[in-house]
Amino acid sequence: MIGLQFTVSIVLIICAIFVHQQRDFMMNHDLGFNQEYLLQSHVTWDLANNRETVESRLKSDAAIKDIAWGDGPFVANNRHMAWNRPFKDGDVSWQVYPVSWNFLRFMGIDIVEGRDFTPADEQSENGVYIINETAQKTYGITTEDEIKGHKDGMAEIAGVCKDFNFSPLREKIEPFAFYVYGKDPWSPCMRLFIRTEAGVDTQALMERSIKTLNDLDPTLGDGFSVWMRPFEQAIENQYKKEQNLSKLVTLFTILAIVISLMGVFGLVMFETEHRRKEIGIRRVHGATVGQVLAMFNSRFVKIVLVCFVVAVPVSIVIMKRYLEGFAYQVTLHVWVFALALLAVLAVTIAVVTLRSLRAATMNPVKSLRNE
Repeated sequence: MIGLQFTVSIVLIICAIFVHQQRDFMMNHDLGFNQEYLLQSHVTWDLANNRETVESRLKSDAAIKDIAWGDGPFVANNRHMAWNRPFKDGDVSWQVYPVSWNFLRFMGIDIVEGRDFTPADEQSENGVYIINETAQKTYGITTEDEIKGHKDGMAEIAGVCKDFNFSPLREKIEPFAFYVYGKDPWSPCMRLFIRTEAGVDTQALMERSIKTLNDLDPTLGDGFSVWMRPFEQAIENQYKKEQNLSKLVTLFTILAIVISLMGVFGLVMFETEHRRKEIGIRRVHGATVGQVLAMFNSRFVKIVLVCFVVAVPVSIVIMKRYLEGFAYQVTLHVWVFALALLAVLAVTIAVVTLRSLRAATMNPVKSLRNE
């Protein structure tokens, strides 16, 4: 039973560390665009249709560096529009994200071929695309090609941008296209992105900006208002499942360790009571306190080592199955397994030593007399 408890404890420690590492890896991974000092807000139709007024009022605040617009969440799992368009002898299928002309520059997304959007693109007849590298490689598209946009006419492929992550890191990068509607859009871009200056009071700025937006839209009121939050919060919300799992595994790990140590404590207490005569004889024949403690610890150290040998392959199988759900995965570092072993050994030795110390330091004459 003690061996099973140790095995479960080691497996849970290893899994808890790797789950936590995977979440941290995803939270800190470079998505391929600039996330610094970035706020976002979902505005009303009227506000989105009056972008110039909104930008003018907001930019009067010295804390705001720049503004751009998009159609909904930028990083989202299957939340972008899916377009299928005929191309040569087949079709292209990609996720499309309508934006304002300055969006790529605003986000720091590099153009690797062709050109960036320009203000003139927002007056185009049929819309303008900028596709990612994956779309170019998948379909063999060049900047000389044209593909049907949101209307019946053909839209220009203005450029190719560097690949970036537009979905949570569970998903691999797929064909993607930024799109500027032109002068006849389906709908306005209602997601507002604000780049702030460094070192500003973000909370105070959000409060000022929300007030400005609410004042600009006379249709708002009666408890309805726009919201605004840091962009990093939206990314963090994408990984709530991993965060909750990490907390749950950590909780079960602590419980398993506590139960294991309770078992060890009871077993050591039983042994010290029933081996007092042996301890006394060893002490009389010159055994030191350290040697007596080592005698008790050696048994449990061997149990932990055997359990570790069993726990490692079990942990690897569990973590590989778990990580299969992510396109981007943390490496299963050897040091994590070593850390789990050292942690269990250290706690076990501490408990065994503290519980058997009294028996080891007892006067052997008194111990033998009692026997």
